[in-house]
Amino acid sequence: MRKAFTLIELVVSLAILAVVLSFAGVIFKVSIGSHRLAPANAEIMQKLRTIAEQLDADFRGLRKDADILVIWSAARNLNYVDPDPSNPNPNHPAAFERFDRIMFFTTGDFQTYAGNPVVRGNIARVCYTLARGPSADPADPNWPREQKPPKRILARTQHILVAPANPSEQLDTSQFTDSQWLAWNSEQESDKITLAGWRQLPIADKVNMLSVIGDVTVQGPPDSTTKEAARGVLIDRAQPASIHALFCEGVGQFTVQGWSDLQGRWIPEVNPNGDKSLDDSDFILQGADLHPTRNPGVWYPWGGVTLRGIQYDSQNIDEADFNGIPGLGRALKFTFKLYDSRGLIKNGRTFTHIVYLDD
Repeated sequence: MRKAFTLIELVVSLAILAVVLSFAGVIFKVSIGSHRLAPANAEIMQKLRTIAEQLDADFRGLRKDADILVIWSAARNLNYVDPDPSNPNPNHPAAFERFDRIMFFTTGDFQTYAGNPVVRGNIARVCYTLARGPSADPADPNWPREQKPPKRILARTQHILVAPANPSEQLDTSQFTDSQWLAWNSEQESDKITLAGWRQLPIADKVNMLSVIGDVTVQGPPDSTTKEAARGVLIDRAQPASIHALFCEGVGQFTVQGWSDLQGRWIPEVNPNGDKSLDDSDFILQGADLHPTRNPGVWYPWGGVTLRGIQYDSQNIDEADFNGIPGLGRALKFTFKLYDSRGLIKNGRTFTHIVYLDD
């Protein structure tokens, strides 16, 4: 006579089966999730490689005998969630977004993407910045900080320097209108001017040009007379002339920092020690918060360094003292948050890339 299973044996067997099925379900869910995210991670890694390789190529030929402009811009992250609600820190470093930009001259092998004939040259003015988007109201442009992070675009403009046939053809921006400024910065890919000609530009013209390039009011004297609507890089897919500036989509933040031997850290930082106060911030403050309109920056070699709490003699902003200049120094660290095009990785992924400036 065969014995049947007892009730206890049956219950134990069912419990073991339930545990096994539960583990199998978890493993299956993780596998499906990983498979679903694999293309998104691959896309983000491709973006990372593209940005890093282009930065390396551009800075490999950095001209320290020409202008470098770095503008540091920060704003509160409206999507920030405090990691410790029981002890909130509204000034946590992650509570801020960065919208930095950098312009410099470099040597390489350059050619225009559009135009007939194609322009080629070995010196170009390059700028990295988060781009503006088209707006129905020209007086209210779609600025990067107003865009959702996954929709932001990292722009790279490249203006090849071409020697003019005669002095009368040299680039002259002194009478530019707002629309001409915007077209020059966003659409043109070459300038009829030599590097020597750029160095000899009247200071008033150069201040206006850098204000448009850096999307900021560069102070002279004289101060820039350009209007806000004329500044920055505008990328409009409906206007093919601006598409060449579209470098990488889905770049939520773009940070530029220089290594400081004196400070022993990368600068600038919004909140260097990460506490609840911005008293030690490198950024300009208004009261206890970031100033809404004034941005720190460095203009090498003609201007100076504007950083809160960091003094530097403008007479030492030269090639001989390059490694000691706050915000430049021996190396630059670029930090960017990348998103995939399908929005599968909701919070994006943050990466850093270091470019060494030592000869």
